[in-house]
Amino acid sequence: MDLGLKGKAALICAGSKGLGRACAAALAREEADIVLVARGIEALEQTAAELRTMGANVVPVSADITTPHGREAALQGAAQLAYREAAAFDIVVTNAGGPSPRDFRELEVSDWQDALLANMLTPIELMRATVDGMARRGWGRIVNITSTTVKAPSTYLPLFVNAAMYGALCFCVLSVLWMAMGLTTR
Repeated sequence: MDLGLKGKAALICAGSKGLGRACAAALAREEADIVLVARGIEALEQTAAELRTMGANVVPVSADITTPHGREAALQGAAQLAYREAAAFDIVVTNAGGPSPRDFRELEVSDWQDALLANMLTPIELMRATVDGMARRGWGRIVNITSTTVKAPSTYLPLFVNAAMYGALCFCVLSVLWMAMGLTTR
């Protein structure tokens, strides 16, 4: 199926495994140009090689996107795609692993801060860095991967549920604001 994504520049976070990898493979089949970001270099390189066999132009970036340096490295990946400037993505897929199950009583403030950083603040920072370029081009797609726990909270995942729910509410508001600019976010 041709979705009209050939040559579109896509940033895929946590793209070497799981849902991120599946998104990258789907975009590779559509011949999008992909900046694939993950922390683990071995799985990242293996996934990038597999995507290239599908004919995709892939730039692997080993980085932790929860850090300013990691986000900057991911955004600079666009400059390695033909005819692109840094952060000039048409498609952004935010994705991060959730914190491990823990009893609420064991959680420290730093645990809450880490969960919010990974699952809400990092996606917001990536959107802030890319949305103006998408708006100038009149087209953009932002996919924020969270979890079904947003709708059916798990008592064993209080960190992830809260961070994902705050993020999901923010993303809903932004989707309404950005619709008139030709952008969609989910």
